[in-house]
Amino acid sequence: MENERADLLGKEASNGYLIDVQFTYSKVEIRNFNNKKLTENWQCRWMQSKYGKWTRLIYPEINMTRLSADFYYNQIITGRGIFGAFQNRMFSKDCKCQCGEDETIKHVLMECSGKVG
Repeated sequence: MENERADLLGKEASNGYLIDVQFTYSKVEIRNFNNKKLTENWQCRWMQSKYGKWTRLIYPEINMTRLSADFYYNQIITGRGIFGAFQNRMFSKDCKCQCGEDETIKHVLMECSGKVG
């Protein structure tokens, strides 16, 4: 039945200069288009957010794959937990590293010489 209709439309199209048949998108094409738009919108919101600045340095682009992480890794990528700057912000605790600088994640991971004083 569908082959006969396709043959008929093909013959009609070959006899004329314009094709007057419109085809709709498949479910897969619509799903892929919607997923692309959702990802683009999510990425835009991620880049414009005032939150997550540290995490955005580590992950500048959103990703749909799952991450496997542990307790300490999560503290590093979120900027929360055992680090002095977060402890100070949440609990008014001392935020100095043993070297005397503010104990931010960036300082601990990239800047601290490890020397006391």
